[in-house]
Amino acid sequence: IGSSMAGVSVSLVDFFQDAISIFSKKEMPNQSQSTIPVSEEDGLPDTTITRMLAAALALGPPVILAYAFPDIFLRALEEAGLLGGVSLYGILPAISVLSLRRSSLEDSDVQARMPGRLGGGDTVLIALVVISSALVL
Repeated sequence: IGSSMAGVSVSLVDFFQDAISIFSKKEMPNQSQSTIPVSEEDGLPDTTITRMLAAALALGPPVILAYAFPDIFLRALEEAGLLGGVSLYGILPAISVLSLRRSSLEDSDVQARMPGRLGGGDTVLIALVVISSALVL
């Protein structure tokens, strides 16, 4: 968890730093009205202050949410696991088999016998997709 959070945090801080740089370049004609400090040499924002502002924008809201709702991380993991598990083991296989059945019917006049075929035909597969989708909602 720590390594993935570090990567996401660094990339989000870089994203905000780029956004601040882009928006400050658009305001360059009115440098006197700009609230972002600019360096004397090139007129671009000061990188230290920009980096600190970007870090505050990227990391401030998650820290505030974590202190306000301490159990939110576990709840988010539970929801992500439910969505991932149901879609990976319920929805995608059923849709893949339905697609395979339809393509084999279109390619040849004789229906190919698929090994390990699920009884109930397309009705059971559609029911599996509907039930799995209902679990996510």
